[in-house]
Amino acid sequence: MRDQKQEDSRLYTLANASRQLGDLSIWTLRKHVFRGNVKPTRLGRRIFLSSTEIERIQREGLPSLK
Repeated sequence: MRDQKQEDSRLYTLANASRQLGDLSIWTLRKHVFRGNVKPTRLGRRIFLSSTEIERIQREGLPSLK
């Protein structure tokens, strides 16, 4: 049996996260990461988003990049 905390620690690549967010461009998502609008999990040079961060983005949305 998996507990809730373990379920929340699932990591998604930017490609998978962008699909979860309604086919948001990977480059747009990457810009939000570098501007600090999205909290990533980094493993070396690779960037991942946790399922809780994806849920937060779905709930709150992202600010304009202009």
